[in-house]
Amino acid sequence: MLKKVMTLICFCCYLCFMQIGFAQDIIKQETPQKQTLKVAILPTLSSSQRYPDVNQLLYNNLTQEMHVPLNDTLQAVEYIDENSIYAAIKQSNFTYNQNLDTLKDTADLLDADVVVGYTIPTMYQHYYHSISRLDGSPLLNSYISVNLWVYYRPLNKTFKISDRRQYFDEISTWGMLTELAKDASSNLNKKAELKSLLKQSIKIKKGEL
Repeated sequence: MLKKVMTLICFCCYLCFMQIGFAQDIIKQETPQKQTLKVAILPTLSSSQRYPDVNQLLYNNLTQEMHVPLNDTLQAVEYIDENSIYAAIKQSNFTYNQNLDTLKDTADLLDADVVVGYTIPTMYQHYYHSISRLDGSPLLNSYISVNLWVYYRPLNKTFKISDRRQYFDEISTWGMLTELAKDASSNLNKKAELKSLLKQSIKIKKGEL
């Protein structure tokens, strides 16, 4: 009799363990895994190599815009390394004059959730001497056109927005290409709402939205 009771108890314990294991499997299947958002910041691609300081300025502005405070602790975003990005844009043939399909191809190659980058189709900075100016002082003629490429997989958003700046007047720091580029990038970042889209994408990736 005692043997039968012990056998029954063991069988009941076995069933309990099986049910617990099954429940744990169900929870694992139903609970979405929290993942880190993979972000790629493309190098600034330009039609001219004469102004590397402008390219670097735009890249730095974009990097700052996509910065996540305390990310080392939160681990909310993984920034894809530069070598991988250069290899991907070379393979996808992403240049200063591209389209949104190429941007998506680049994202797929990087397995990136977010891809952002500037391209500069046109920029120049020239100095002129005009005989109409009595003092003989030179004039500054500067121009830049900037495209901001944006891809957010979690939000299903892909777009390109553009801006341009021109200066033609007496020589001034305000008319230099770096200042025009800074002004254009500030306007584009605000118009694209990059920070807001980044926050939303992080929440989606974490399963909070």
